Amino acid sequence: MTTSFSAKTLLSSITIGLALLFGASAQASSITVPDSIIVETINGKNVSFEHTIGLNHGQQLVEINYRDTFQDNADDSGGWVRSEPLYLTLNVDHNQRYELATPVIYSEEDARDFLDNPQVTLSINGQHHKDVALMTQLQLLTKLVLK
Repeated sequence: MTTSFSAKTLLSSITIGLALLFGASAQASSITVPDSIIVETINGKNVSFEHTIGLNHGQQLVEINYRDTFQDNADDSGGWVRSEPLYLTLNVDHNQRYELATPVIYSEEDARDFLDNPQVTLSINGQHHKDVALMTQLQLLTKLVLK
């Protein structure tokens, strides 16, 4: 009977562990970006090309690139607008959904204006909307040196 009891206990422990594991991953923090934004790395580690990416708790450095194509008329093959790497620092709390949104960009000129002063709107769990400036490599290095 002792063997039967310990097998039941082991099975229960495994079941509880799996429930906790899958429950924790389902409630992990994440960041969602629009189609024009590509997340390249988080804390220097490459991430897969997705629009929603999981985040760990704590301070995170997110490297992104902006890219979009614009057509002036039907015969135009379009012009690409691409950014150099841009950086965002986030202090990530547990079980939060972060979402970035760019301003409305209709034209290549709008895109270039955006890149001259790259600011995105950050929302947390669909609320707490605030404008956040994205940093260039030089701005990031300056910030790190001055700390």
